[in-house]
Amino acid sequence: MYECDKAGAACEFAFIPCLIKKGSNICRQSDDTLNVYIPSIKIVNRLLKEYPDIFRPFQVGDTEGTLLFKESDIEKAAVILKARVMGKGMNPKPKRRVNFSEEYKKLLTERLMQGRVSQ
Repeated sequence: MYECDKAGAACEFAFIPCLIKKGSNICRQSDDTLNVYIPSIKIVNRLLKEYPDIFRPFQVGDTEGTLLFKESDIEKAAVILKARVMGKGMNPKPKRRVNFSEEYKKLLTERLMQGRVSQ
């Protein structure tokens, strides 16, 4: 997913939302490191205690924390963090088949040819 501004346009960063806690997400930290922001210090402490081989602290505050992990560990971390992958298994083809009339096809062909001639 991409971060969106108030108008709904895509912004600079891409992230993966996680279901371990509402508001948590995975972002890129560097070329080979990712980070996960979690707005719950209890979950942050539990992850650091249970999975010290995967997660390491980056920033830990009173109510939230950011943990780092290697990009190579994304599959393990995604299961632990309950990463939400939207669109997985979706077919890019439309569900309905659109049938154009011969008249409309001819109109589209003419429009396309006019565009090529003017270039």
